[in-house]
Amino acid sequence: MDLKKEILLVKARLSEKKKSLGEMELRADSYISILRDIIDPYGGDFTEFDMERAMVIMNDFYNLWREAKRLKAEIAKLEKDLNG
Repeated sequence: MDLKKEILLVKARLSEKKKSLGEMELRADSYISILRDIIDPYGGDFTEFDMERAMVIMNDFYNLWREAKRLKAEIAKLEKDLNG
């Protein structure tokens, strides 16, 4: 494979990964909003919070966070490979 094709492939991968990261950021914003609704600091009696639901959302949020961290590292590596 010639160098130009390889560069184009790396740029395409980088673009796709950045798009995925942007989608993850939108999902993260949603998770944060949902968690704030469930665990309302002004909600009064904290024993009335739906902690089971909060735990499910938090587990999903944690998995998204881990995946985003991994994706950011991949993006950084691709950018380094591309830009030297």
